[in-house]
Amino acid sequence: MPYMQDVRSPAEVAYDRIKQAILNVTYRPGEKLSEVRLAGDLQLGRSPIRSALARLEAESWIRVFPQSGTFVRTLEIRELEELSELRLILECHATRSATARISDAELVDLRNMFEQLKTKRIEDHISEFKALDTQFHSTIYRVAGNRRIEDILLNLKDQIVWVRAVTATLPGRVSQSLREMDDVLGAMERRDAEAAVSAMAAHIGNIADTFKSMPAAAAKMK
Repeated sequence: MPYMQDVRSPAEVAYDRIKQAILNVTYRPGEKLSEVRLAGDLQLGRSPIRSALARLEAESWIRVFPQSGTFVRTLEIRELEELSELRLILECHATRSATARISDAELVDLRNMFEQLKTKRIEDHISEFKALDTQFHSTIYRVAGNRRIEDILLNLKDQIVWVRAVTATLPGRVSQSLREMDDVLGAMERRDAEAAVSAMAAHIGNIADTFKSMPAAAAKMK
């Protein structure tokens, strides 16, 4: 297969790489960024870095304070509550529909992914957990059969992924999240829609509660 050259502009490359670093919490909430540092990290010129930062600021991934500098955005409690409320409404509905619609083959595929990951020390396999998490939720969105709900949830994907990544830094949260999703899957395997919805609601609620328990978040609530 011939080599496919990256035809993106340097500004697009800078934007994608900085945003991905924010989503992966390589650049943590509240962390100060500078053009000089980013140019060194990404081995790019300062002009594309400047363009990328302007785009990220417009999308609210970073905050620029003229007297202080540029910082990765922080997640406010109210914002998290609004996101969780929207997810509860949409994902619980999608879970109820998906429990009736999902095929046996799709359930088997998900179960195999869960069982393979459960044999490992999950904290050492975060990338595999993230892949399972994405596959699990995306399958529910798709199988539910409501394209508008699926589109809304997929549009929220970056925010959801970022919240998960931030809360995953707390000890034990990734293992707990896997158990919560396993509860949802188990209920779906039994075709018990109400139990699946209840387990999904608990999963989403626990993500919000975990964030509120983090020291930085707790400080903001005082």
